[in-house]
Amino acid sequence: MTTTWAKHPPHDSLTQAALDHVSEGLGVFDAQLRLVSWNRKFQDFIGLGDVTLQAGTPHKALFNHALSPQDAPLSTVLARVRTNIEAASKGESHCINCELPDGRAIRFSAAPLLGGGVAAVYSNITEQNQRETDLARRVHERTAALQLSENRLNIIANEVSAGIAHVDKNMRFSYVNTRFARAYGLRPEDFIGKPCSAILTPETLGKSNHFFEQTRRGAAVDFAMTVRLPDGRDKEIRTFLRPEQPSRGEVIGFFLLSIDMTRQKAANAALLQSQKMDALGRLSSGISHDFNNLLTVILGNLTPLADRLDQTELNEEFLAPAIAAARRGSDLTRRLLSLARKQPIDPQPVRTDDILDGLVKLLRPTIPETIEISAKSATDLPLVFVDLAQLEMALFNLAVNARDAIGDCGMIELRQDVVFLSPIEAEPDRLASGHFLRLQVIDNGEGMTEDSRERIFEPFYTSKDDGAGYGLGLSMVYMFVKQSNGAIRVESERGQGSTFTILIPAVDDADLPEPDAGESPGAQLLAAQERPVTLLVDDDADVRRVLRRQLVDEGYPVIEAANARDALDLLKHISEIRLLISDIAMPGGISGLDLACEVFKNHSRVGILLMTGQATPPDQSCLGVKLPILRKPFDRTLLQQSIKQVLSIKEEDT
Repeated sequence: MTTTWAKHPPHDSLTQAALDHVSEGLGVFDAQLRLVSWNRKFQDFIGLGDVTLQAGTPHKALFNHALSPQDAPLSTVLARVRTNIEAASKGESHCINCELPDGRAIRFSAAPLLGGGVAAVYSNITEQNQRETDLARRVHERTAALQLSENRLNIIANEVSAGIAHVDKNMRFSYVNTRFARAYGLRPEDFIGKPCSAILTPETLGKSNHFFEQTRRGAAVDFAMTVRLPDGRDKEIRTFLRPEQPSRGEVIGFFLLSIDMTRQKAANAALLQSQKMDALGRLSSGISHDFNNLLTVILGNLTPLADRLDQTELNEEFLAPAIAAARRGSDLTRRLLSLARKQPIDPQPVRTDDILDGLVKLLRPTIPETIEISAKSATDLPLVFVDLAQLEMALFNLAVNARDAIGDCGMIELRQDVVFLSPIEAEPDRLASGHFLRLQVIDNGEGMTEDSRERIFEPFYTSKDDGAGYGLGLSMVYMFVKQSNGAIRVESERGQGSTFTILIPAVDDADLPEPDAGESPGAQLLAAQERPVTLLVDDDADVRRVLRRQLVDEGYPVIEAANARDALDLLKHISEIRLLISDIAMPGGISGLDLACEVFKNHSRVGILLMTGQATPPDQSCLGVKLPILRKPFDRTLLQQSIKQVLSIKEEDT
């Protein structure tokens, strides 16, 4: 059915044309809710786009026509619109948002007019809603991205090995990361809004304020300083300050990044000390050969002189001290090499009766006269299975540590005795119950805190206020003691000194192998005065002279060579040679070890005894066997024992 309505009222056609081009739908009703004015958008909205409307049409007629049961969704919307117009005629403004069946989103508002009547406005807000939806989505995505970025930055800031903070222009903390807060025993949120003076110590502020002021004026500043934390620890800190300047140029705060350099400083000191020790080791190893050759000559001449001198008074007053001094020089050389080079552990059953007295003599020149050092040893000390050189170095490290802990004046006492540990007493150190050699280094220095006691054996850790120290000495002591199946204990209190106790399991004499009661074939040969022809090889003529005299005195026929090449020629032409005694380090391109390899391959009848003044044992892999090695200087008794060992090996081989 086609309905014909009245045409537009006779108002200005230009005004009507303008209204038809407005993006909103407009409809005006009088006090009786009769249509007064409208535009094309309004007419389309109420579903009467093809109908000719007439002014004065009641609103019910308009909407009754539109409320078609064939289009229930649209009818529902228009019913709400009519209700709002009716409510507006009673003085109530209404606005609704809803969605049309075709998917358009609309906003319809109805407002009362002065003098009666209603103005109704319809807007298509589909694009606006879409823009708002897109904007909300972008805001949400951006917020999520910012949150993710912030979370990532927080993770990074909290995991980096540096303290990070932000300080505003009023010198108040606005951000700190976890590491910065942990250094002060607080949580990050405990810093927010607090002034720097409430967190940093006056000493730290006094050192830092000058740099803070430079940064607040716009300068980037880097500096290093020692910071004392609330727990009393001093840390070497490297700090980087960077101003925060927005585009207008005013500094509104600064960022602070602090890196703990304490361990790096200790590591650098340890590396430097390691390089020094390595250089000392190379130097000592280089001079040890010549030095031990000199000692061999000195002892080789003084010892027989003492044996032949009938004047006891002269012997005791001059020769005995000279011999003792030469042997002491040999002992000092071995200790120097052991200290300078990391020797592999070589445990042997030993007694430590005189170790402390010797250590006191070694330490005395390095310790100030204001520090008293003494040694006390019990009697009847047990055998222990240790590397004696490593044990001496461990005690040396502990004594040096005690010296550093004392300062200018104090006392260091070295003790050793034997103790029995019950199962309960041995359990904390996971030791077996039994007797132990107990060695103690006691000082009355500054002592240690509980934290220092727990960490004292960590590599590079130091409890010194200035961070000095090599950081490896005590960790090396710990490793040596553990390798020796022992334990080390620390007793210390701040201001009460320290006691380091080393426990080494005692060795029962019954557990040691029984010496061979019978004489070896080599000993029987010597007993029968059957001395083999001996080839003595050493580039030092004085050493050869001393050893030749000792060998000749024992009845050995001796042939000498100054180098390995001459020795090989002699072996080739003199078939009677049965014993080779050779130094290892020799000039000419062929070492004593090379000579031994050649003899072992081509002259199997010849026994081989090597000598060395070096600390590091040579590689004997070319031989396939381990030959006896005499370490210079040595006395006649040790020379004879080594010869017997060599001859015994050759007799067993044949």
